[in-house]
Amino acid sequence: MNRVSRALKISVLLLVIIAGFYWRVTLTGQYDWMWSPDQATQVLPWFQVQARQWHQHGFPMWDQYLWGGQPLFGQAQPGSAYPLNWLLFWLPLDGAGHLRPLYLNWYFIAIHFMAALFCYRLCRDLGRSQNASLLAAMIFTFAGYIGSTSWPQMLNGAVWIPLVFLYLLRAGARKRMVVNGALAGAFFGVAWLSGHHQVPMFTSLAFAGAWLYFIFREGRLDWLMARAAAISLVFVALCGAFQILPALEYGHLARRWVGAADSVGWSDAVPYYVHEKYGLAPVSFLGIVFPGAHEGVDPFIGIVALALAALAVAACWKDWRVRVLFAVGVGAMVYALGQLSVFQGVLYAIVPSLDKARSPASATVLFGFAGAVLAAFGFDRWLSETASVLASVLSSAWPGRIMLATLGFGLLTLAGCLLVVLANKMELPGDGTVLTVALIAVAFAALMYAVASGNLSRKSAGVLTALLLVFDLYQGSTNLRTFAARADSNRDRFMLSMTGNADIAAFLRSQPGIQRTEVPDEAFLPNWGAYHDVPMFGGYLASVTTNMLSFEFHRDQAKKLWGVAYQISAKPSAYAGQEVFGGASGMKVYKQPAAFPRAWAVHKLVRVTSDDQANWYIMERLDDLHSEAVMFDPVPALPTCIAPASAAADSVELKEDHGSRVSLSVRLSCPAMIVVSDTYFPGWRAYVDGAAARIYQVNAAMRGIIAPAGVHSVTMRYRPMVVYEGAALTFLGILGAALLARSKRL
Repeated sequence: MNRVSRALKISVLLLVIIAGFYWRVTLTGQYDWMWSPDQATQVLPWFQVQARQWHQHGFPMWDQYLWGGQPLFGQAQPGSAYPLNWLLFWLPLDGAGHLRPLYLNWYFIAIHFMAALFCYRLCRDLGRSQNASLLAAMIFTFAGYIGSTSWPQMLNGAVWIPLVFLYLLRAGARKRMVVNGALAGAFFGVAWLSGHHQVPMFTSLAFAGAWLYFIFREGRLDWLMARAAAISLVFVALCGAFQILPALEYGHLARRWVGAADSVGWSDAVPYYVHEKYGLAPVSFLGIVFPGAHEGVDPFIGIVALALAALAVAACWKDWRVRVLFAVGVGAMVYALGQLSVFQGVLYAIVPSLDKARSPASATVLFGFAGAVLAAFGFDRWLSETASVLASVLSSAWPGRIMLATLGFGLLTLAGCLLVVLANKMELPGDGTVLTVALIAVAFAALMYAVASGNLSRKSAGVLTALLLVFDLYQGSTNLRTFAARADSNRDRFMLSMTGNADIAAFLRSQPGIQRTEVPDEAFLPNWGAYHDVPMFGGYLASVTTNMLSFEFHRDQAKKLWGVAYQISAKPSAYAGQEVFGGASGMKVYKQPAAFPRAWAVHKLVRVTSDDQANWYIMERLDDLHSEAVMFDPVPALPTCIAPASAAADSVELKEDHGSRVSLSVRLSCPAMIVVSDTYFPGWRAYVDGAAARIYQVNAAMRGIIAPAGVHSVTMRYRPMVVYEGAALTFLGILGAALLARSKRL
């Protein structure tokens, strides 16, 4: 009971510390963290689509708003398989049916709380003191990759690293190797559910490297350790299957934008020059201690954490756990250099699929993790010293050396600041945090001196170190760089653009036919429709199914075929028809009368053998597609209507489009192909009056269903077996890991 009470107190303490550190979003109600282009344009709409479906239609698996519809699980980045996201989506929506900013901000806090709690648990398991473990938790969650990254799908994959290594290091210590290996794999599999592959792929390198070290540590192959490693890998695959399997299916049927001149498919390697662009610049090494002194990914952990980690490496090198953590941290930084590191290039060339993790600099997440845990070792070693500072220095003890090195760093930095001030007439470069770093270094050196000389108790030293560390970490935190004030329309413009024009959205939702809308020339954010429950054409995604890119989707003919009936713009374009609505913002809605409906019946099928032929039909014979459809598969038998005008008597009405469920009301004079202008993708099931019907791929990327003459109810449901199979495997993996953890025999 005491143990549970103590754990609860620590959890509450960590939550209070994190909420206080991020006071801008927890206490003021004035700031957003989803304000950046990718966050507001991409992540927020993804979250909104899923929350809407959770509240209205059940488990979300299909996003019907962009690019004719795309699978949520397959794209991975929406994080549909991640349980923490489900908790966010279940929370009550606001009066307009949107996610509340308050809940989004506390979701951010929850991510950082998990990171801190897991790191604390690891450090305690490694025998670190409570104070040291708290310091490590703060470093891990407030600094480095986690402290500076705003994308939740990437953060969610990173927070599990401490738990992976908790059980991995237990296995390395030969403690219940099978059980701990399985648990390490299980938690690593959960990290893969987060939605983004990048951090888990870099973690895979450290994971594999640690297992290889354990297996060959004695100079020969340790078969028992190899067995534990194999079991660990099995649990990674099982527990991550819920996300991994749908992503693999989608990856083979989609193309991804990676910053290259063109998109790449699954079998195409991400070009190495893309990796070159996203490597860590050498100047970023200064960013380890100087806030903002980096290009791209931020490696900042602060001078206090760096000094403590250096003390751990120097004074605790005989501890194999310190050596493993040091190797993880240094290896991560070497890999992060990208093109400047031959090792990164070799791994890119030989490790399967590693090319798809296009940003080597993001490997710094492991540097931040290792630095945080090493700092806990250093903190405990420092306060365990009893000799005076003079004796420490004379005997070349490491605490004395680190103290002098920290003092020297601080004084040299102060001298450099003085020279800059004199040269620039009292103007420091940047935001002046260089001076703050120098003062923190001097203060920490003074603190180390006070402890070593016996003038300060260890308890007081722990409190003062924590306060100094928080002050140090705050200089490089997201408080100063990521949160946007809602009152600052320039900084928060992406969020305002996404949430604005609600009156236009209400008008479009009230129109019959559920037709699509386009925002040309980036009049405002392209994924606006997904946020406001308005189907769009195109959109801002990381990847799109290949069939949607097989024709000239940007041409007017394609837009008409895909039912783009409305265009939002400040003034009419060549595509726009007549103005039908004017919004309060000055934006106007124009209707294109020649746009196809979302679903219609055809009585003639034409087989084509290539994407080019299908594209030719769309561009050159668009009007014929009112009564014809082109398809790649052998053309099924379709009786010819007796009366030429019978097609005019057909009626096809799209009744509802709820993402994973589409329903139509159909009246046909004779058998016909029902064409639905939604993306063709595996996993969709069709039913005519409850009886299963085959779905054909027609008009390059649309769905087609043959229905007999008469009045029918046609339904399509997205029921992907790959998602269900993945869910079953993940459940089995988690259940198996839980049973192993309770086992007394292994």
